[in-house]
Amino acid sequence: MKNPIRLSLACGLLAGLGTNAQAQSVSIYGIADLYAGSIRGSESRTVINEGGNAISRLGFRGREDLGGGQSAYFVLEMGLTMDNGTIPMGGGFGRQSFVGIDGRWGALEAGRQYTPLFFNLLATVPFGMNANWAPVQLAGSTDGQPVAVRTVGFAMRQSNLLRYRYGGPVQAKGLRVEVAAAPDEGAAGLGGILAFAASYRGENYFIAYGAQRLDSGSAAATPFRNETQGVNASYVFGRLTLSGAYLVSDSDALGARRATHGVLGLAYDVGPHRWMAELNGRDLEDSPNDALAAAIGYDYRLSKRTSLYGRLLRLNNKGTAANTLAQAVVNAGSGDDVRAVALGIRHNF
Repeated sequence: MKNPIRLSLACGLLAGLGTNAQAQSVSIYGIADLYAGSIRGSESRTVINEGGNAISRLGFRGREDLGGGQSAYFVLEMGLTMDNGTIPMGGGFGRQSFVGIDGRWGALEAGRQYTPLFFNLLATVPFGMNANWAPVQLAGSTDGQPVAVRTVGFAMRQSNLLRYRYGGPVQAKGLRVEVAAAPDEGAAGLGGILAFAASYRGENYFIAYGAQRLDSGSAAATPFRNETQGVNASYVFGRLTLSGAYLVSDSDALGARRATHGVLGLAYDVGPHRWMAELNGRDLEDSPNDALAAAIGYDYRLSKRTSLYGRLLRLNNKGTAANTLAQAVVNAGSGDDVRAVALGIRHNF
């Protein structure tokens, strides 16, 4: 993603009266990631899967200079199932599909996008928001909760989202503020959302707070509301980065329980080597069905675009919990643990 293939579709386009030269550029980018692994949950499997380091994807993004410090842009991004060549999430641009405009006043974007809380966590945890292997993903688990809650969970991305952002990319120094909302369109699974996040990145530290309220939608048999809040931070000591997060999820669905998550992480970088560790403890209020997930990882950068990596993961389900990571099969109510090991390659383009 840092080195996209540049396709210059229109350069030196003249403005309406020919007074300004404006340019539009479109880029193709993506990630190709595959690993070989041994995964054990309620059953044991040897697998060739995608997404051990980062989920594979193919995207298109474009930007046009409007003059006066303003730009219009778009992003279309689909997932890729590298092991069998299919496209997940309905076969379309299910990862991201939005259009926006930005300037000195901030940015306004509309479409299917990541939520503000997602970006806060992405900037902190060492394994990122990897859907397969990052222990922080236990925060999206709804195991032990009513079936209704499982239709929503922790929303990492949302359709029909209108978002205002002040500040640069989450990796940039300084203040970043996001406010986002999506309407209830009256269809099952398309409930509304309200979200807010604020973060500040200094010379060697990052602090953030985020919250979101997600509705099941008026088409649900019994509408309900989920709320998630999180604080997170990181600090850099030379080559070592320490990070932490605390997340709380509530729901007013009948029988729902509050879930809290404490996440600790560290990463150590030297030359082409990167070592990582992450721990997430999940506590389900007034229930024995808690969970503890831990991962250890190593990345070796062959170049700016290509890395080899190894992963070790252990997920301990307590009571009758059935949480899962690494695409392991865990039978409902089994309390079975997950153990996984993987060796893979990631290539950015």
